[in-house]
Amino acid sequence: MHTKEMTAEAVAAAVRDGDTIVFPGDASILVADHLMSAIERRFLQTGHPRALTVFEPCNAALDEHSGVMRFAHEHMIRRIIAAAFPARISKDPRLSRLIREDKVEAYMLPMGILYNLLRTIAGGRPGLLSDVGTGTFADPSMGGGKLNARTTEDLVERVTIGGRPTLCYRAMPIHIALLKATTADAAGNLTMEKEPLTLSILSLALAARASGGRVYAQVERIVDAGSLHPHHVKVPGVLVDGIVLAPDAPQSRASRHDPTITGEQRAELGRAPVDAGADRIILARAASALRAGWLINLGVGTADALPLLLREAGCEDLVCATTEHGAVGGLPAQTPIFGAHFNVEALIEPTDMMDLYTGGCLDATFLGMAEVDARGNVNVSRFGERIAGSGGFVDITFSTPRIFICGSFAGRGAQIATGDGSVRIEREGSQRRLVEQVQHITLNGRQALERGQQVTLITERAVFTLEPDGWLLREIAPGIDPQRDLQPMMGFPLQQADRVRMFAPELLNGPGPAFDRWLRSCLKSQDPSP
Repeated sequence: MHTKEMTAEAVAAAVRDGDTIVFPGDASILVADHLMSAIERRFLQTGHPRALTVFEPCNAALDEHSGVMRFAHEHMIRRIIAAAFPARISKDPRLSRLIREDKVEAYMLPMGILYNLLRTIAGGRPGLLSDVGTGTFADPSMGGGKLNARTTEDLVERVTIGGRPTLCYRAMPIHIALLKATTADAAGNLTMEKEPLTLSILSLALAARASGGRVYAQVERIVDAGSLHPHHVKVPGVLVDGIVLAPDAPQSRASRHDPTITGEQRAELGRAPVDAGADRIILARAASALRAGWLINLGVGTADALPLLLREAGCEDLVCATTEHGAVGGLPAQTPIFGAHFNVEALIEPTDMMDLYTGGCLDATFLGMAEVDARGNVNVSRFGERIAGSGGFVDITFSTPRIFICGSFAGRGAQIATGDGSVRIEREGSQRRLVEQVQHITLNGRQALERGQQVTLITERAVFTLEPDGWLLREIAPGIDPQRDLQPMMGFPLQQADRVRMFAPELLNGPGPAFDRWLRSCLKSQDPSP
């Protein structure tokens, strides 16, 4: 056995009651499940470790029984701090149930804030000052990220700097960092050549070591000390306390190992047409707002299929797509490996990507929604009993000049037909998505307008822009009657522009040369995006 090699059981035995554990993860990517499963087994056998605090910048779960779900046992976990939760995994709702039943303290904070908070902890600073999160669920005036009645400690406070109110996110000690990498040498140096993302694991390791904590990594292979190229090392071995061999660990839920999402190999990608229906209309309208040369972000939901439509039309080379987890260029993947890109051009750390976003370097972002309200607020983070989390939504929308919110007009069963060049409601949905007041504010509409941002809501029935008085109907699909098909499914009065335009007829076209030419002409237009 190499000097720093140890068993997963030894790592589990090193975790003490009350420890704070941090680990990376982007859905099913970079999940250190081999280590987590050993900790869970120890708890089920002995009742220890217990009262743990779980700190995860995003969400880590290969499936309904893995990753963060390993800690979803009463008494094992005391507190969870995360930006996203495994709400899409409906077969095992234990974590959500623990939160709803006040059996665990729970905080939801923006993903970029959590990554940068780890850098703050790593630097020995007492807290992170940021305007990101003001006016949203993270603001102390709106709950400070607390998700239930049991959660009472303030992790966020309002402070005044130079006469301007801002937020201070409090630092905390990190006792254990659980990492996943591809290769370790005998000295513990870690490389990630077969991982789709790196997810700032150096920040996690530094935060733990700065707190007097320990760092453990599961790897696929261990090689001789000194055999790794120093440029490839993501975490130096001097920071790593132990390495655990897990040669059969999957790369993600989708694949044992796909070299086309790591930069090792280029994929031969087809141009499969996007299916007709509501999503295609939304995506086509969103794509028509793009302009050549733009740097954009894509969020989970309807919008994450936008690159597929661009590729279908041969336009993917005209814009550069990014996702908040660090991938730049190529073709962004969808769930369960959202955040990875096929034929990725560059991989940077989420901390740096968030700086790019909050620094205002994006041209536009295309995001999903659960609901929007009369004041222009958007909710993607909590609705009903479902706690999905905000991911990077709050960070992405903080400075981006053009925000496009994309989603179906109504929820739960709504069906449309588009066969004759118009949109017909065949079955109305049973859930309003345009409501009087959202349950959770992930985007504060008033603040977005005050910052000079353009906010556009794109649905298959209509397009709205956010104005000081609320949402204003600007465009409508042929066949849609505002009073018949919009107002009854809205929780607030419909406001219409003096001249409401009809959707471009090409939006309802199926795939083909005519659609391709139209979309390319939109992207190459010199006019401001509609």
